[in-house]
This record gives sequence, C-alpha cells and structure tokens, in this order.
Amino acid sequence: MADKKKPFVLLVVLFATVLLLLSFWVIRQNSSKPGESLLIHDVVISTEVDDTRRLTGVVSRFPYGSRQICMRFNYSKAPEGAEIRILWFMGDKLVQSDSYVLPASYGSRIYCLTLENGQPLPKGSYSVGILSNAERISDFRFEIY
Repeated sequence: MADKKKPFVLLVVLFATVLLLLSFWVIRQNSSKPGESLLIHDVVISTEVDDTRRLTGVVSRFPYGSRQICMRFNYSKAPEGAEIRILWFMGDKLVQSDSYVLPASYGSRIYCLTLENGQPLPKGSYSVGILSNAERISDFRFEIY
C-alpha cells in the first residue's frame, strides 16, 4: 500500500515546488528593482545657461531680478519611452507643471521656470520636483531674495 501512495506524494511535492518557484518568479517580475529604475544625478540650478548648455553661477539663492531659473540634470537607466514630470513650486503653490518623454536611456536635460510676461520672478522660496511613474524621485529647493 505504501508503494501506491509514493507516486501521489511525489506528485504533490513536485506540484508544490513548481507553484512556489512560479510565485517567486511572478513577484520578481512585478517588483521594482533598484538597479533598473531611472536615476537622476548631477543636478544644477542656476539663472544662466552658456553656449555649451552648461549652467553658470550655480547657487541656491538668487537676487531679485532673475527672469528665469533653470535646472540641468543628467539621467540614466531610463526605460524606453520613460516620461518625467517637472513640478515648479513657489512656497506650497504649484506654478508650473510639464511632462516630458526622455529621448534616450541616458543623457542630460535642461528645464527653466520663467514668467510669460518676462517680468522677474517674485521673491520667495521655491522648489522643483522631478516625478517618474507618479513617484517623486528628486526635490530641490532654492530662494529668490
């Protein structure tokens, strides 16, 4: 009688093992792997952009009269068709929000905050955030005094 139960027990153990391995595989496929997500680095905030697309005069405080504030950053490990959202805040108030598709898996981008009427940006505390997949991946603060 033990010989008849042996194939059944082996079948149950085999089925359980396959199910366990399949579960681990599904979890691994659906989880965010740290090494595979978009990375933002070398962030610079300034008021001036030179001929080589580099920002000059880098500080976190800018005198009143600045007509634009620009943010330049490098990125890497961007999935194909990755979209980012740039959010500019004055205090707690959202003043500009735009979405962009990153054109390659790595590179650099520059985005600027300006007023449509060309007037200087108002005095106050500002921040700029970078979102990817609705998750804030970077946040930088600066001030116009």
